[in-house]
Amino acid sequence: MTQTAVVTGGSGGIGAQVTRELRARRWEVVSLSRREGCDVSDETQVVEAFSRLKSLDALIHCAAVLVKQPLLAMSSADWDIQLESGLRGAFLCSREAFKLMHGRGGSIVMVSSLSGVAGAEKFPGMAGYVAAKSGLAGLTEVLAVEGRQDRIRVNAISPGAVDTPMLRIAGVAGPSLKPEDVARVIVWLASEESAPLTGANLRMDP
Repeated sequence: MTQTAVVTGGSGGIGAQVTRELRARRWEVVSLSRREGCDVSDETQVVEAFSRLKSLDALIHCAAVLVKQPLLAMSSADWDIQLESGLRGAFLCSREAFKLMHGRGGSIVMVSSLSGVAGAEKFPGMAGYVAAKSGLAGLTEVLAVEGRQDRIRVNAISPGAVDTPMLRIAGVAGPSLKPEDVARVIVWLASEESAPLTGANLRMDP
């Protein structure tokens, strides 16, 4: 039976690589991104996108926005867009995924970051991004609890520097990971191979 996954932020970076990896394994993948006409922070667009699906086996939330600005220069719009895409989008998509997975199970994978891990090094100008990724960590834990009775597993992955366009915006030290390195772990988390793991936040910090 063909398995179905939704990948947010699937048009670039880690999301694009996850989409390729899943399709290589014969998953049916629905990619949601602004470039592909779906803003995951827009409730109406998210509900409409998920309403087209008859079933869902996995949701991988990769969508994120990084606006690098020191606090005194950051506008409320800069702050909002980072929280909307990275955290509000995760909430909206997870809620719709829960509806489709209710009674049959499934897997949700939140793509967080070392930026969202307590105690990991933080960088100036990334307050909005860090807040969004930190929020994902907490959301992962509570959704894992809520999903347990329906066999919905919710896990997160927190990679360090990955060779993506977003890393170049961040302007931090050179990459230690490639998108395919992270994508392979995400695909494992999305599949039954990782059952019964839930509520975990896997740190990738080579």
